[in-house]
Amino acid sequence: MKISFCEHNKARGKVLDMIKKYHPEFETSVNQCIGECNKCGRLYIARVDGKLIAGDTAEELYNKIIKFYV
Repeated sequence: MKISFCEHNKARGKVLDMIKKYHPEFETSVNQCIGECNKCGRLYIARVDGKLIAGDTAEELYNKIIKFYV
């Protein structure tokens, strides 16, 4: 699974740290932009295998990413 974060999004911190800690087998990257600027300032977002995943909190986004994997 490939997970991409925008360097400007708040998910880059806590969610990325949780994924690296609990799922080191996932491929992660931080990009300058993932093309979702209208959501980037409001939500926690990431691209998982090319699909946008969003959550209102870090925990919600993390859980959605893990469910995407299962």
